[in-house]
Amino acid sequence: MSSVFACMDVFLRDGLMYSILALGFYISFSILDFADLSVEGTVLLGGVSYSLLVCKGVNPWLAILVAFILGSLAGCVTGLLHVKLKIRPLLCGILVSTALISVNLVLAVVGNGGSFNGEGALSTISFSRSDPTVLRTFPASLIPDKVGSFNFRELITFLVVALIFKLILDWYLKTKNGLLLRATGCNEQYVSMLARNPGRSKITGLAISNGYAAVAGALIATSRANANQGMGIGMIVIGLASVIIGLSLFGKLRFLKPTTMVILGSIVYQACLAIATYLGVPSAYNKIIMAVLFTIALVFSNSIKKGESKA
Repeated sequence: MSSVFACMDVFLRDGLMYSILALGFYISFSILDFADLSVEGTVLLGGVSYSLLVCKGVNPWLAILVAFILGSLAGCVTGLLHVKLKIRPLLCGILVSTALISVNLVLAVVGNGGSFNGEGALSTISFSRSDPTVLRTFPASLIPDKVGSFNFRELITFLVVALIFKLILDWYLKTKNGLLLRATGCNEQYVSMLARNPGRSKITGLAISNGYAAVAGALIATSRANANQGMGIGMIVIGLASVIIGLSLFGKLRFLKPTTMVILGSIVYQACLAIATYLGVPSAYNKIIMAVLFTIALVFSNSIKKGESKA
């Protein structure tokens, strides 16, 4: 029975942690219909920047804010490449993500005492017991570390952070700029007819999306107690699958907001991975399982859309 609770602990914790990434994908993929591949770089950027600041003694909540700002700047670059230079969305994401590989590597190496040419130190940043991570500072430090088989402090902290970012996004989408963002995703020409610049809305949306991805990277680094160059791999699949699963499974529940559906989709996706691990599937097959789940989510989503169109 304890192993079942341990499995629940894993998928609830990971689902809430990755839900912030999924909220970012909701903006770029669902609202703007923009295939943004730059998140693999911005997730790592958030994790590296957060880890560097925390290891230097900076308040971890301030470090999360810095991670959000840096991720937003990377998202702005993606948007500018698309809006100003007319580069296709897919290529914009690839360009920014590729550039961030070097940026993140240099940041990690320099943070570990290496040189700016990327040599002389490790590319992994690890936390020590004395580093003031989010889980070790106020107010998270007031929460019991463990309750039974649950990592209670991590679970509650990630839940609160996810709810805060969800509420911020809900509020933003109701503002004038948020409505323009949604209108841009639906009909750019209509926004232009209103004498508004749809390109500006795209840049803003991508900035917020990548900012959320960077915050997710910071939480992942907190949970793993380190930031390494491989933590951004597979984030596109995780984010997209969470959005598609959430909107497909819970789309008919009108009392739920789309952002809530996305968070639930992230939990469901991580639950599938946790169950596979619980059943004894080797961790080496995780990426295959992720790809299969993503494929099932796409097929399920397409079948729902076809059913709605026939109705």
